[in-house]
Amino acid sequence: MSADTFANAFVVLIFAGLLVAAAATDVRQFRIPNGISLAVVALFPIHVLVSPHAVGWGLALGLAALVLVAGVVFFSFGWVGGGDAKLMTAMSLWAGPALFLPALIVTALAGGVLAVVGLGHWQIMRWRAARLAAADGEAAAATLPPIEKTKLPYGVAIAAGGLYVAGRLIAG
Repeated sequence: MSADTFANAFVVLIFAGLLVAAAATDVRQFRIPNGISLAVVALFPIHVLVSPHAVGWGLALGLAALVLVAGVVFFSFGWVGGGDAKLMTAMSLWAGPALFLPALIVTALAGGVLAVVGLGHWQIMRWRAARLAAADGEAAAATLPPIEKTKLPYGVAIAAGGLYVAGRLIAG
C-alpha cells in the first residue's frame, strides 16, 4: 500500500467517523452540530490532495452548491432540518457527480427504513398511551403528537449514503 493510498484511507475513515458522529448526535438530540458538517467540508481538500485517483473537485464543488440551494429551499418549506441540509451538502461534496446518485438512493432507502421504524415507534407509544388512559381514566393519548408532527433523525439516512461513498472511495 502506497503512502498516498494509506493517507487517503485514513482521511476517508475520518470522514466516515464524522458521519457516524452526526448520526449519533441526531438520534440523541435531533440536531446535527455545524462543527461536524464544517469538519466534513474542511477534510475534503486533504482528500483531494492525497487521493491516489484524480478527484474532480470543481464539479464536486458545483454539485455541493446545487445541493445547498436545494437544501435551503427544502428547509424554508420545513421539509428538512437545517443540520440535515448542511450535512447533505457536505456529503455531496465527497460523493461528487460520479457517486451522488447512488449515495442519494442509499440515503432515500435508509430514510424509508427510518420512517418505518419511526412509524412503528409512534404506534407503540400510541398503544401505550391508550392503555394508560384506559387504566387511569385520563386522556393520556391526547399528549402524543400526531404522526405528521413526529421528528425523524434524518442525519442517520444521510450518514448511510455517506458511508456508501466512503466505502467506494476506499475501494477505489
